[in-house]
Amino acid sequence: MSLSQSFTRWLLSFRSNNFKTEAILRKHVQDIGTQNVPNIPASLRSMCDVEEFLLQDQKVVQLTPKGKASQDHILYIHGGGYIHELAYAHWLIITQLVKHTNAAVTVPLYALAPEHDHTKATPMMDALYDRIAAGRERKKTFVAGDSAGGNFALGLALRRRDAGKSLPDGLILYSPWLDFELKDKAIRDVEPKDVMLGVEGVLLCGKWWAGDADPASPYFSVINADPKGLPPIAIFHGDLDLLVVDARRFAGLCMSAGVKTTYREYPGGFHVFMAATFTPEARDVYHQTEDFINHANLPT
Repeated sequence: MSLSQSFTRWLLSFRSNNFKTEAILRKHVQDIGTQNVPNIPASLRSMCDVEEFLLQDQKVVQLTPKGKASQDHILYIHGGGYIHELAYAHWLIITQLVKHTNAAVTVPLYALAPEHDHTKATPMMDALYDRIAAGRERKKTFVAGDSAGGNFALGLALRRRDAGKSLPDGLILYSPWLDFELKDKAIRDVEPKDVMLGVEGVLLCGKWWAGDADPASPYFSVINADPKGLPPIAIFHGDLDLLVVDARRFAGLCMSAGVKTTYREYPGGFHVFMAATFTPEARDVYHQTEDFINHANLPT
């Protein structure tokens, strides 16, 4: 673990952990009220042409690198427990993806819980992927996401597989949330070390997002899904994130099912540590992501 990552985690430990208990999370949601999405950083705007449009009454941001782009495309689904809008940290992640891949990146600002459950955002996300996939001139298409966004990305791929639709060329998952029920008892052993998440808060987010549906559904609790037939997957996680327990198991399930799987676990890594883009660990994640995209769907 690098000194910069250790120091960043230490700083984060002084912030309020809004997911620590159900009561804390409920109060947090009441307090935040209407959320504003931070402006696209000037550095990212200078790199890309920016287009914004509405799809099913939800805003979508399209970033296309200026000059000669790679023709690859990434659908990036931001995290935040399905309750938080895209944050400045997500723009930092997206900036690194553009720098390392030169791919176009589509960023949906989807409807959030608890005001909405999954039934508003899911049809939009499926339609958005259909729209991206229809661009036949593109070389490869990927779906990426952090935390809840990683959960959404996997759910999208599973729905497409089960419907017999075309699949992404790969899935890129940063600290993904894989089980709405957090069933594995080992999660409780990691929880005291996690400075950003708590079991009670995460469980409540899952209930809000599932709504009237069963949280155990494999489209939410993807740890319950049969991963056979999924496209290549890259998972990046820190070992001080309570979600890592399920990530280890899911990576093993994918490998056993014959899914081409890259799993990287970083000592001292906190939840979505790759947003701290100045650390050696985060830099390695983006180099590994670049390599994954370059080699996705190539013969082994």
